[in-house]
Amino acid sequence: MRAIVAYFIALFMLNNNLICQENLIKSIQLLDANNNEKLIFNDFEFMTIVFDELNEKSRSFYYEIEHYDFNWKLSNIRKSEFLDGFDDIRITNYTKSYNTLNPYIHYQFKIPNKNLSLTKSGNYKIIIKDNNGNYMFSRKFILIKNPQIGSIEISKPKNINFQRSNQNLKVTIPCNDCNFNNNSFQYKLIVHKNYNLTDYKTINYPTFKLADSFVFDNITFSGGLQFFNFDNSNILKTSVEIKNINLNSTYVTELREDKISNIYVYEPDINGKYIIKNNKENNFTESEYSKVIFSLKADNINNHPVYVVGNFNNYEINENSILKKMNNQYQTELLLKQGFYNYKYVTKENNLNNEIENFWQTENLYTAILYEKRPEENYFKIKAIAKNNSSNIVN
Repeated sequence: MRAIVAYFIALFMLNNNLICQENLIKSIQLLDANNNEKLIFNDFEFMTIVFDELNEKSRSFYYEIEHYDFNWKLSNIRKSEFLDGFDDIRITNYTKSYNTLNPYIHYQFKIPNKNLSLTKSGNYKIIIKDNNGNYMFSRKFILIKNPQIGSIEISKPKNINFQRSNQNLKVTIPCNDCNFNNNSFQYKLIVHKNYNLTDYKTINYPTFKLADSFVFDNITFSGGLQFFNFDNSNILKTSVEIKNINLNSTYVTELREDKISNIYVYEPDINGKYIIKNNKENNFTESEYSKVIFSLKADNINNHPVYVVGNFNNYEINENSILKKMNNQYQTELLLKQGFYNYKYVTKENNLNNEIENFWQTENLYTAILYEKRPEENYFKIKAIAKNNSSNIVN
């Protein structure tokens, strides 16, 4: 009996230790050659994966790559079919933080590199593990290879019930060799909103054909709200967004209270992304970490759980992103690296993540991707892509 109890205690401690290790991983980004955060890359681009571990000593981390179908289910192809070379490679490029209050190790690596390149278009996931094979984190990205370029027209919905809150998309994809009438061919149109790969819609069939193009009409998204933002690249400076700065064992950045209004307010944003930066020389290794205190006042939440999300936490809905209700206010604190951040608040209701308010005027970036699976192939490749911003909305 004692042996069984000891086993479960050891298992519990191991799991808690792994969770703690995962929480030490911060500031995960996929960057292009200009250090711009991206999730969709051309096959001729270099992608740099960066992250920090809050630790004084470096550790051994390894990365693996997996290929996925349009719906983020593992594709039915062998690794040798989408990868030229080999993965499960140790990350050897790491640097200690310099002159920071809280020490950390900054890691980064590029794809493609001397060990591997990716040969197929489609959905991918990078998985990071430690020296013992324990999962640390993963990130999704999409690789395109010479896709055809389509267009997106954005307008207010025709349905009067949704004209104040939603945005309607009409996607036109040029594809003279697409064969929607042949069951041997499979096509899926996926439409993403902003830089969130979890917020998408799947359309199985076009509305109609126009010459050599296929048109997918009446694709409706809720408009949502503009992202809130703050900039603590100067770690000791208050601002319009930052109410107070404190310094204890770490920096503390207290944001001013956010309010959700039923009147649309335009606020320039970068569609959920974040930029690591400071007023020193090296953004990656000289930026400080700060406890950022988020506060929200909202009267129309109806006691549903509230979360703060953005690219900075991969839009994850969990115990790390939930806000606690304190009197008439929701509040939480997150340890974040110096920089410029976009964020927003969402509620969880009936297993759906919902924005607290929706407006047709909200500026959103939409990306539509047509996936194709041909009879002689066993995976979904990317056939075409289209993008547009709802700032170009047609009334």
